[in-house]
Amino acid sequence: MVSMPIFGSSGKTSNPLGNLGVLAGLVGAAGSVILWWFRFQPSSTILGRYSPQIAGGGPIADQLRVLAAAVGLMAVIAGIAGGLGGRGNASTVAALLLGVVGLSYPVLTYLNLVTRFVPNPIG
Repeated sequence: MVSMPIFGSSGKTSNPLGNLGVLAGLVGAAGSVILWWFRFQPSSTILGRYSPQIAGGGPIADQLRVLAAAVGLMAVIAGIAGGLGGRGNASTVAALLLGVVGLSYPVLTYLNLVTRFVPNPIG
């Protein structure tokens, strides 16, 4: 009789770098989405008493920009490293996409490619 181990492998492998990249990408993307929101809606009060500090470009906005850039870059690097060796899966793609979203605001504003939205500049 052949004995089978109780805790055998199902053959599926996990991608810890991809999972770490997704987590970092979520943080970076959330930071960039908040900054984009206040870029185009500076009078928003979505974050309560912190809203004027972010909309006005205060220290919280600078810290959030640095955080979004750092974890967005980590997500892109983790997504690339997790996909090396041909084991890329959905977490690798998600890490790359979320990392790019996290990097979108810091990079585009650093390069001065985004200007403030003006609804009706003529009248």
